[in-house]
Amino acid sequence: MGVLRGTRVVALAMLAGSAAAWHVGGGAAFAPLSSGPGTSACLRRGGDNARLCARSATRGGAPLETRMGAPLDSWEAGVSLGARPVAPDPFHSVSGDLQLIKAKIKRMADSALKSNKAALQGAAEMGGMGRNWKGFFERPEKSWRPAVVVLLAEAMGSPEVAARSEGARAPGRDEVLAIAEIVELMQLATQIHDTILEDDDRLDKGNEAHKLYGSVSAGNKVSVLAGDFLLSRASVLSASLRNLAVVESVASALQSLMEGQVQLAMPVLDAPSLNLYIKNAQYRGGMLLSRGCESVALTAGHAQDSEVTAVAREFGLNLGMTYQITKDLQVTEANYAKLLNKVHKESSSPNGVCYLPRQLDAPLQAAGPLLYAATLFPELQDVAQRGFTSFAEVLHAKSLIDRCDAVHGMRRLAQYHARLALDALESLPESEARQSLALMVHFARESAQPRLSRANYSPEGQFRSKSALASSAALAASAHKAEVAARKDLYRTLNGGGGDSFGALRDTVVSGLLGVKARANTDIARLQRAAVREAVLLYGKNVPVGTVMGHINLQCAFHVTAETTEQMLVEEIQWQLKLGIETHEDIVKAADAGRDLLPPAWESRAA
Repeated sequence: MGVLRGTRVVALAMLAGSAAAWHVGGGAAFAPLSSGPGTSACLRRGGDNARLCARSATRGGAPLETRMGAPLDSWEAGVSLGARPVAPDPFHSVSGDLQLIKAKIKRMADSALKSNKAALQGAAEMGGMGRNWKGFFERPEKSWRPAVVVLLAEAMGSPEVAARSEGARAPGRDEVLAIAEIVELMQLATQIHDTILEDDDRLDKGNEAHKLYGSVSAGNKVSVLAGDFLLSRASVLSASLRNLAVVESVASALQSLMEGQVQLAMPVLDAPSLNLYIKNAQYRGGMLLSRGCESVALTAGHAQDSEVTAVAREFGLNLGMTYQITKDLQVTEANYAKLLNKVHKESSSPNGVCYLPRQLDAPLQAAGPLLYAATLFPELQDVAQRGFTSFAEVLHAKSLIDRCDAVHGMRRLAQYHARLALDALESLPESEARQSLALMVHFARESAQPRLSRANYSPEGQFRSKSALASSAALAASAHKAEVAARKDLYRTLNGGGGDSFGALRDTVVSGLLGVKARANTDIARLQRAAVREAVLLYGKNVPVGTVMGHINLQCAFHVTAETTEQMLVEEIQWQLKLGIETHEDIVKAADAGRDLLPPAWESRAA
């Protein structure tokens, strides 16, 4: 049956053009960072609109909405970041400081590994898969988080900012570099922990430790110990600042990071939801940078509850959320393309496609777009909890994601956080550092985030735009090609059975009677679209492609393929969601109000 009007919570409001549906307090969908572990999130309806609100448990038990989010109505026109600022390259501006931090971490790693050099050498001679253990501490991203910490300190260094808090001063360079190093150590530790393999994973999916020892078990042990070592160094470094508030802030960031990683690794026991995904993204991506920026203000003498500290905290949180949501979309799309390629390559083999454990679940199960789509299609919550049982189920879930334009919805959420990050910067005096920070927000919001990847920079530090764009376009084209091929394989049976000999005969007869092919195509296309609309209203927006295809072929003379059916289905449902269509009566009201009853994509084809 169709989805009830009251369940169209967030996705419908955002598809209707109002990114304001996300009433994000505190720069995220959660309470202020000072509210503690009682923070939780909820979805609620407000009037005719839906909004995502944040509440936290206070001492009195009353809900507390966070302080930074603008009223819903103020975002009705959508969220725009404006033009990219003309500013100094953020990485070039702080390149000297970043080199110091990198050199210090390298010396620390060399010192720690030197004592175990004999063991490493022995492992290599006994069949280890390489000796590049120094690459263990390398990562593909630019060190953009330490750069943000250093730039924020520069932006807060004016007397005007110091005057806002009694006894405050400009942040000290040594303290700032220590905080930047702490942030980098913690992020690097998380990256190493992320490469821990399952028993059935291939070694080439792991890190340098797995290649060195040629063993999943040994590589995992080294990875755990190395990550923990970096976290311990970060804790020692935070204590050396002799500032209790900073120590507490770093400890809070560490707790959030670990909670976020544990949530990803644990089986899904509770009903998954978009709120839980956002909370997890906050833990994994927002809290570390938020606490790092907060620590800059604290070391400069600003109180925990001061305006300057709140601005630093809000900026870091929203920039981190922007990055994490966008990065997660990249990972989701890459995993999905990888699965499609596997299915396409192995579908013609005698044994069919052989899936490893969790291989079907990896692309979509915990992904933001799936949980976004689940606000409209509740059956996806069950899939997100138990995992996928077949590739056909994966493709149907992807179809539902496309129907409600969930990927675009998640990008709009990322853009909303980016807007809040830019708004927080407006509280600081105008400066080159502030402009560079604004530029970094734009970097984090880019779909493929090419300016945050080391591979897209020359040895001299110049961004190679053509290489980045070509790489991004090639990946997108490859993913699209793989999906088309996989869907064609899956729909082969459906296409063969849906048309039958009588359908082919009808095609020939009707084509001959109409005489004019162009006119026939236009009229038949309109009949098919009307049948698609009728099927959606009859069976609901989660209707399988095969059901709609059968409905079209009963109503129209020409046979239609499953691929064409799905394309029309996605366009029709996105149009219905935008206008709030649930019943035939809604269409009549839309017509009476002068609304166009054809999706834009259909209009362009009809023309």
